[in-house]
Amino acid sequence: MLQLTHPCNYYNAGKALGLDLLNNPDLVSQSDKVAAATAIWYYINTGMNELAQQGHFGGTTRRLNKYQCSSKVGYYMQMGRVRVYQKVRKCFGLPETEVNLTC
Repeated sequence: MLQLTHPCNYYNAGKALGLDLLNNPDLVSQSDKVAAATAIWYYINTGMNELAQQGHFGGTTRRLNKYQCSSKVGYYMQMGRVRVYQKVRKCFGLPETEVNLTC
């Protein structure tokens, strides 16, 4: 799940989707369709789709949360994200990977 933060993201996502998310941010949590649409908007708008297509999981982490790429504490948080990523890959019948996992 991706969470929108900052008013500008609500405004821009809403503009792209034809919704007033700036004044009605709860629409994202009240509708699965709107939640999915904002997640896809954010994914594409930040360029994470290109990183994912290149198999660069660490790059997507950097785009989502630079803090996880900046310190020891962040690194341990990042490793939790990597463990979840490996579990999701397994659910889809994909093998574990060791390439481009961290920032």
